[in-house]
Amino acid sequence: MTHIHIERALGIPISAAWLELADIAHHVDWMADALTIEFETSQRRGPGTCFTCQTKVGPFRSRDRMEIISWVEGASIGVRHRGLITGEGLLALRPVASNDACSVSWTEELHFRVFVGGALTAYVAEPILTKLWHQNLSRFEDCARRRLESPGR
Repeated sequence: MTHIHIERALGIPISAAWLELADIAHHVDWMADALTIEFETSQRRGPGTCFTCQTKVGPFRSRDRMEIISWVEGASIGVRHRGLITGEGLLALRPVASNDACSVSWTEELHFRVFVGGALTAYVAEPILTKLWHQNLSRFEDCARRRLESPGR
């Protein structure tokens, strides 16, 4: 099992960050490893929302089934992954005491199956995913800032 936790201070209000985070279909705009998102349900938000995500990290591709397992309006989204890599993740926002800003955290518990290399793959993947997801959170802030400046998106 691999545990990854990263956090980034954002220079935007939590309300703007939530609008970007809650728009699941647009996660491909800021997640470099997410190529496509195809909803399996008519539901697009909240627990029970299911979708398939085509991912790519370096030369490796995967098609993962994902389900939103928790949704706290304005605060967090929890997801369960099923595919070559299984596990659960949580993206959470919290206000920052000073000014009208917030931070975003990303926590993942991932299990790499034996047929994809198990513990060895997990060991190699952890620093790669950590770096990639730090970059994703930077892009997340950029997307949320653009949404704030152009609310008609």
